[in-house]
Amino acid sequence: MSALRLWTRRTMLLFLLTSPLRGQQFRPNPVPAATGPSCDLSLGYSYLAMNLSGAPEANFVGANASGTMYFHPDWGHTVDASYVRAPRDPNSGHRRYVMSFLTGPVFVPMASDRTQLLVRSLAGIGLVDGGVPAGQMAFRGWMARFTWAAGAGVERTISHQFGVRINGDYFRTRFVNTAGAVGPQNDIRVSAGFVYRFGGPAFLTRP
Repeated sequence: MSALRLWTRRTMLLFLLTSPLRGQQFRPNPVPAATGPSCDLSLGYSYLAMNLSGAPEANFVGANASGTMYFHPDWGHTVDASYVRAPRDPNSGHRRYVMSFLTGPVFVPMASDRTQLLVRSLAGIGLVDGGVPAGQMAFRGWMARFTWAAGAGVERTISHQFGVRINGDYFRTRFVNTAGAVGPQNDIRVSAGFVYRFGGPAFLTRP
């Protein structure tokens, strides 16, 4: 009986000593916290030089807003909206403006701790309102047509959530020309604005 009690005590002691090891061995691996895409919003100034290759020529100023969602540190998707206007056309007396709503992919070919280069390609709808003199007549009104833009930009980080961004785009619109026909307009658009980030800048998480 004494031998049985001694064996029982040793067995219980061995079980108590090995139980923490057993718990560590069979404990499941912790599940990493869920992470989502990085997002940002930008609001600022926009300048548009319209129709560099022909009439009507005009310079427009206004506002630009955009939102970008990064699904990867190297690429994302952006939505861009702008409204710019020019003084009244002295020939027709009609006030001119351009409003656009575009969307498309954005790529980050180069980035450092605080600066990144952006390349983007956008497409959507552009509304052009203006007047075009044609001999003794003037075509006045507005026209909404397919519009696209392509360009590049630079973004600079100010803090974890704030930054500044400058973009330059070739901006293709359509409107009535001096011959009275609908034709393309070759425009250049420059925008600059402040950026507010949700979840931190995507390029800071690069591998």
